[in-house]
Amino acid sequence: MSKKKMTVVLIVYNRADKTQQTLEALKRAKTVDQCNLLVVQQIGSEEVTKLVNDISWIETTHHLTQYPECTSVKYRINSNVRKGLESAFAEPACEYALILEDDILLGFDFLHFCNVMHERYRDDPKFKGINAFSKEGYSESLLWSYGQFRYGVGKGWSISRKQWEAVQKYWIPGVDQHFDYLIEEWTREGFVVMPYCSRSLDIGWGEGSSHGPKDEFDEHWVAMRKSWVGSDPFPLQDYQCFEDMPFSWRSDCVPYKNNFSQLFSLYRLKAKNTLKRILKR
Repeated sequence: MSKKKMTVVLIVYNRADKTQQTLEALKRAKTVDQCNLLVVQQIGSEEVTKLVNDISWIETTHHLTQYPECTSVKYRINSNVRKGLESAFAEPACEYALILEDDILLGFDFLHFCNVMHERYRDDPKFKGINAFSKEGYSESLLWSYGQFRYGVGKGWSISRKQWEAVQKYWIPGVDQHFDYLIEEWTREGFVVMPYCSRSLDIGWGEGSSHGPKDEFDEHWVAMRKSWVGSDPFPLQDYQCFEDMPFSWRSDCVPYKNNFSQLFSLYRLKAKNTLKRILKR
């Protein structure tokens, strides 16, 4: 039984080339030797299976999943991510889990960033998790800056055991819906931590992508590449919270401020989600 506090949950399917790149970036990450790797592989590629079975540089657990053809992509992604988190936190020593999809490259210091943020905010009930991504231009002066935002999770994200226990009442298993939509109400009740310079790079464009555009020169993808810190080693410094940090990820990704206007936005979101559920019945 492992005694490591962090488990990286890697979700893979049938894109061996992108899985290879994701594993290479993970292998270079600072403090990866302090983590376990749990791979949830949806059956569909012998080449991907070989890549996973050949991993020898980190303690690895390999879970296989398979679904009837009638199930949707949303259902499968939701089920795979949930299975990964359930399996990670089934280990008593696991305190934090990081979800990594097969097309997300991690920046060199993101695992370290997660450890620092989890410890820094572990007693704050409004702290909901950590995201790796940004599309702000790379800046040496803001390299160690991060902000607190009312938003969801994705593209390399981490939660603690306590957060996993809280979010499960929203995350209904077996639902034909993306997991980030299911837990959006919960995440927006507080804040997620996000860096100014991106600690992840989404390479999920092209054929076979579930959500991304087919064109690697899409404006969104280009901005992420310009923000990414890369996987090459660099000296570490302390991270500083920038309360008024500019952040243009999406219009609904807003700075966390515990005031009336933010509460009003939250209630409006809850009303919107309730109406969606009623209309789907």
